[in-house]
Amino acid sequence: MSSILRHQLHSHPLTLTLPISSFDPTDYTRAEPGLQGLVDLVNWKVWKWNGGDHAIYALPETPQDLQRLDFISKDHPILPHLFESRTRLLDNLSMSSDELLEALLNQPSNADAYLDISSALIKRCLRQATLSTAIVPVLCGSAIKHIGTELLLDYAGELLASPLDVSLEPQSRNPPLGMLAWKVTWDSRRGWMTFVRVYSGKL
Repeated sequence: MSSILRHQLHSHPLTLTLPISSFDPTDYTRAEPGLQGLVDLVNWKVWKWNGGDHAIYALPETPQDLQRLDFISKDHPILPHLFESRTRLLDNLSMSSDELLEALLNQPSNADAYLDISSALIKRCLRQATLSTAIVPVLCGSAIKHIGTELLLDYAGELLASPLDVSLEPQSRNPPLGMLAWKVTWDSRRGWMTFVRVYSGKL
């Protein structure tokens, strides 16, 4: 998947979320049930879905405490990848952000430095890198079960360009419609729905 992203979508894809197929480790020895949760590497939280409801859990501030979580068992296969994935995210993003690189260099030389960087700083650097097309943010989820759609919409609002970020030529009183359609979904009551950002004109 990462090879497809790099060679066909963008040379610098940046993973913001990790999938959790099941919160029961024994499911991984048989067959994965689908998708039950996500790890938000930016906000350092875990989203857990149960039917139509979901709960959000904060991850600890030290790698050692990852073995003492009450919502994920200590033998879960996702745990060894959490801190490593957070570190890779910040390292790769710092290649496109002097502000983040300086923040990382100013952190104490210990294993917790990558957890001390605030989510506000990461989002600010992510947005700058996204707007300049230096990176492309990558999130996972399941549209069928609406797992991750709320998180996707949050990041779309925080990272994608707003009309104020797009330079436009002076417009007439009735400018042509200029918009970006960035998501298509099906709603049982409303039918097909397309999410758009309007940059000029009216829809």
